[in-house]
Amino acid sequence: MDLILSSKKADKTIVEVEGVGGYYTWSSSQFPVLSQKKIAGGLLVLQPRGFALPHYADSSKIGYVCEGECIAGLISPEDSKEEVIKIQKGDALPITVGTVSWWYNAGDTKLKIIFLGESSEDYTPGEFCYFFLTSAAGILNGFSNELIAKTFHMTQTESEKLVKDQSGLNIIIKVNEGIQIPNGSSSAKRKFVYNLDGAKPCVEVKNGGHLSSLSIKNIPLLGEIGLSANRVVLECGAVLGPIYTPDSFIHLSYITKGSGRVVIVGLFGKVVLDTKVEEGDLFYVPKFFPFVVEADEGGIEFFSMKTSSKEVYGELSGGKKSVWEAASPSILEASLNMTPDLTKSFKSKIAKGAVIAPPSNV
Repeated sequence: MDLILSSKKADKTIVEVEGVGGYYTWSSSQFPVLSQKKIAGGLLVLQPRGFALPHYADSSKIGYVCEGECIAGLISPEDSKEEVIKIQKGDALPITVGTVSWWYNAGDTKLKIIFLGESSEDYTPGEFCYFFLTSAAGILNGFSNELIAKTFHMTQTESEKLVKDQSGLNIIIKVNEGIQIPNGSSSAKRKFVYNLDGAKPCVEVKNGGHLSSLSIKNIPLLGEIGLSANRVVLECGAVLGPIYTPDSFIHLSYITKGSGRVVIVGLFGKVVLDTKVEEGDLFYVPKFFPFVVEADEGGIEFFSMKTSSKEVYGELSGGKKSVWEAASPSILEASLNMTPDLTKSFKSKIAKGAVIAPPSNV
């Protein structure tokens, strides 16, 4: 297995406009496992009144709001209806392949959204490829004035002005105060958005932390794109895992706050990654490989995407869903080479635990 595992910060700037915002990615050349496994990540940062112009991509993904708030527009090619949604910190929403979207920071503070998903094989594996409708990089610049005039029923003069006006536009701009961006729809938000920060946790451990998940149960659209997600918050010294993906799907995580340690174990019990991670880092867990995340003194929070619409993990720690808890005492006794008394003690401790463990001194 020739995979180079590591944690990385975004190293490629697609666009950056001072005082307006930027879009940053993890290049497949610096993080080759992304192209090998055809997954990708992107980070959108917008200052107040910053606007990411309408575009579509070659891949489906899930966006998670790390900080701030914004208004987003989604236009599906299936019905050509614009859905306008107001989203805030903690909100997660799926964006399907080919859907046109735009993003506007309507708040007073910086907006930061992380996008994680699968990448296409057709263009740049390991990176999302975007097609902008407008701006100097927009599709209108690729067609002649004559074709634009015919397509939009314009005069030659009107089409020339339309194309010329695009030449000075970046793909991220600051909207003039006189332009009124549409307000979000509550019905659209219920359909497309799920707040992971405010959701009832699937797992919650006192002095340890909690885990909240997003799957087809919360947003049916995830069934179409085959993705799911979760958010984990670990307090000082707490540990998540060991857990593994019990299927052939992939786990990609972004550290949204704090710092800690990630340990991944591969074939034949070999440690394939043991590294410190901090805010802004992206790390990848191969399918079937068990991993552990341990929080530093200040705790750690991270958002994860899985290339399956089902949020299922194999638990190798404590709790009712643990593999150890399910196994028969005699099987554990033989497999772990323990005495009956020690096996009984081990089983009782496992039963009291959970997939998240608080620090041992708590």
